[in-house]
Amino acid sequence: MRYLITAALMVPSLAMSDTLGEQSGLTINTINATDFEVIETQSMGAADFWCAAASYNEARQGRSDLIALYVRSPRGPAKTAQGYKGVVFTTDPAGLPPPIASLTLSVDQPGATLKSRKGRSFCRDAFTRSTK
Repeated sequence: MRYLITAALMVPSLAMSDTLGEQSGLTINTINATDFEVIETQSMGAADFWCAAASYNEARQGRSDLIALYVRSPRGPAKTAQGYKGVVFTTDPAGLPPPIASLTLSVDQPGATLKSRKGRSFCRDAFTRSTK
């Protein structure tokens, strides 16, 4: 038991801001009232980022699943966790380029947008893929 407590204390502070539920293994850091950053873990694709952003929006912030989420800063060096990569999402499109119509899901373009509800659909897709 003593070793478990010691190990828990050694976990980096990034783990303290993990979301609950489907995304409990991901770190999502609040930047301000509208912006937050999803920290990349191994083998994350665009769908995983959108799922995490939507989970944060709904479960942690209590916002509607009809709110649009936008990529403010594409995948790159994290703004809130040194030595990691991340994607900054926002609920405020001010200052972002207009969204580009695309058939490809991406977190590599500022202004990319999805409704939170659509982002959450990727959570279920990831679960389905992992259990087949």
